[in-house]
Amino acid sequence: MYNGIGLTTPRGSGTNGYVMRNLSALRVHETAADRAAAWDVAPPKHKEPDEAILEHERKRKVEVKCLELQLQLEDDGLDEATIETRVDELRTTLNKDLASLAPSAKKLKPSDTHGIAAAKKTELDRMARALGTRSNYTEGDAFDREKQEENKMRRMVEREERERKREEDKSRWLEQKQKWEAEKRERDRLRRREEDRIRREKEEVGRRKEKMPPPPVPAFRDRPRDYRGERDRRSRSPRRERDIRRRRSPSRSLPPRRCSPSPLHSKRSRSPDRADYRHSGSVTPPPVVPRRPRERSESLPRRGRDRSETPPRRRGWDRSESPPRKDRELSPPPPRNESDQDRGRNGSRSPRPTGRGRSASSNSSMSASMHSTARLAHPLPATRLQILARGSSATPLVAPRRYASNVVSELPTSPSTRYLKSIYDFSVNTQSAATKNTIALGDEYLLPVYARPPFVLSHGRGSWVWDADGRKFLDFSAGIAVNALGHADPGVSEVLQQQSSTLLHTSNVYYNEWAPKLAELLVTLTNKEGGLGYAAGGTSPSSSAAKQGAKVFFSNSGTEANEGALKIARKVGKDRWATATGGKVDDPSCPKMGIVCFENSFHGRSMGALSVTSTEKYQMPFRPLIPGVSVGKLNDLECLHRLVTDDTCAVIVEPIQGEGGATAATEEWLRALRKRCDETGAVLIFDEIQCGLYRSGNLWAHSALPIDCHPDVITMAKPLANGYPIGAVLLRDTIASTMTAGTHGTTFGGSPTACAVGHHVLNRLSDRVFVAHMKEMSGYMNGRLEVLPKWFSAIIQPHVRGRGFIRGLGFNDVSHPGEVVQLARERGVFLLTAGKDAVRLVPSLNVTKEEVDIAMDVLEGCLSSLRG
Repeated sequence: MYNGIGLTTPRGSGTNGYVMRNLSALRVHETAADRAAAWDVAPPKHKEPDEAILEHERKRKVEVKCLELQLQLEDDGLDEATIETRVDELRTTLNKDLASLAPSAKKLKPSDTHGIAAAKKTELDRMARALGTRSNYTEGDAFDREKQEENKMRRMVEREERERKREEDKSRWLEQKQKWEAEKRERDRLRRREEDRIRREKEEVGRRKEKMPPPPVPAFRDRPRDYRGERDRRSRSPRRERDIRRRRSPSRSLPPRRCSPSPLHSKRSRSPDRADYRHSGSVTPPPVVPRRPRERSESLPRRGRDRSETPPRRRGWDRSESPPRKDRELSPPPPRNESDQDRGRNGSRSPRPTGRGRSASSNSSMSASMHSTARLAHPLPATRLQILARGSSATPLVAPRRYASNVVSELPTSPSTRYLKSIYDFSVNTQSAATKNTIALGDEYLLPVYARPPFVLSHGRGSWVWDADGRKFLDFSAGIAVNALGHADPGVSEVLQQQSSTLLHTSNVYYNEWAPKLAELLVTLTNKEGGLGYAAGGTSPSSSAAKQGAKVFFSNSGTEANEGALKIARKVGKDRWATATGGKVDDPSCPKMGIVCFENSFHGRSMGALSVTSTEKYQMPFRPLIPGVSVGKLNDLECLHRLVTDDTCAVIVEPIQGEGGATAATEEWLRALRKRCDETGAVLIFDEIQCGLYRSGNLWAHSALPIDCHPDVITMAKPLANGYPIGAVLLRDTIASTMTAGTHGTTFGGSPTACAVGHHVLNRLSDRVFVAHMKEMSGYMNGRLEVLPKWFSAIIQPHVRGRGFIRGLGFNDVSHPGEVVQLARERGVFLLTAGKDAVRLVPSLNVTKEEVDIAMDVLEGCLSSLRG
């Protein structure tokens, strides 16, 4: 093609296209290293220019020099003949030595192509200045004045067209905005009308339900909320005779006593304690110690010797009598088949508490244990919750060992067959209009990232939840290990109400009352019970070392806690590298930025936490993720030296994997991991968001391990506030020292409301009575789980995973966990899957023995149905 100065471009490529293809060399924002690297990644079309292009460059340079001479001679005023002669002489001279005008192709490097393009661009600019045209002209157009004018007019027309389109778009947008506003007003009107209709429908349903008996709850023994059984028992207690005697007594000046004396009291009325009580006029009588063997009296603490230490007693039954039977307070159990009756499960699951007249040690122990369990299962009033949170001596103690022995003796010998058939039908035909409307509304307006079952939960209490259609479920998922105290806990509700009415949110610009208190409680409990380098039962929590040994950062969730921990570890890694090499922290060449995680882990769904969540289905749609992440295998000692290197800044691991299948890391492997992190200067992070805060039986899943297995950082979240959003990072002072003002932050983390609820919940979870009850119940549940692989060896793996109240059943077929969860839901129990091959059980930490029995019976029925 003709290029405008007398040359035809070889091979049809053109010098202008050649320049345009190589303009990347002129990008001043790219460094020389980046431009050199670009050659290795994607070299341009002419990485090494061929001889034809070089010949074209030589001839073009000759013509440029001739043109410059011609312009100069014209400025000097010479005639055209002289100018043409001298230009021809210069062209002849230059054409004789064309090889000197451009380098040979054999001597050129790949990057010289960029240099040729840059030189070409420089020469074109010089020509533009010589001709008086614009500098960003296109080669060839610079010599065509008519074409320049044509392009100018074309650009003007295009500019006017753009202005016209802009005005049209603006007017269309205003019209669309008015239309949207009108549609929004109409939707709001329809929504309000629909809400009124649903409200009227609910009121009508409520009125119908009041006229009808409650729906049957097969296979469940429900505890009435109003404790009707206790009122019925009062009518049968000796209290009626006491009231008759009081009406007949001539003196009515003494205040009424809350508990009537039983025949056992009257027989022991000559004891000094009883005499003091009769003459003191005390409202609350001291408890009477029953006759029992010496070993029983030594196993339990001595209580009630002083009236000032008398614990508060529940109304409605006398302490001299046997505690109220829980099975009397519950709904009648459903009919049981012959196999259950043959095994005697009806009697073994709910033992009858014995009275004071029976002196058997086992019966007495069982009675006390059932009494304690019943009190923990019921919602307590606020004052009782405060006493429980303080760990007061007024809280009755349980003999854990004796209770556990009784529980073990009640384990069944064959799987339950009470739940072979489904109880609930979730088809569309069984849904009420309100449920259908709610599901339809969610399908229309909620982001479809969850596969929810077709019912709507309405309220809960303890370990139980109800849906909008009246169906009742035992929640053994606890909001995915969140509701440590169950649903609708009155203590949590009271703290929320009180704190939200005083100070809901302040931001972290200012101090609030509860964030330091909760941080202190976390550090002191860790110091006392073990973890983060503290041995269990070590230094007193009140010592200065304990108070200065760790720091806390509050976040909004577990994902945010893990993000904060990874950021802190990255900064620690740079600080350690700068100290070791004498470099600067902000040096981009710092290599200590690698992160190590492990297979089947789950650390969150944000981009940073997702990068260390090594699950393909979670990561695949969002790649590329953050670089430098290495993935190892849990409990694999051989891979640690290869994974954790001098360039590793952080290692994050779950001591007990939750989503990954409830698999626990071994002590030997954690010790080797701790040692390797110390050798390389990597920060070891334990993600205890699901397994921490007493779910494993201890404060932390690693609390009972030696300190050479402990981490540098602990992340937590789920149960800390029983469902109110909060997360936290607990880290050693040696790690926390790297963080200064402005290096990290959050808007809502550490709010007074979240920290007040967290302080209340953690106080109750750490109470020794609560922990003892939880360990007993988890031990009983584990005893029932461990027999399942023997009964269902064809479908269940031989070992039960996890510890405490985070348990997993592995299946031989990866399709079975989802089926079991579905079957259990149809039988009224919520379970969870874990990883690809496991079912996870994470109930509330205050679950009772009766609730564990129901869940295990349902699980056995599901496995029996699955086995066929």
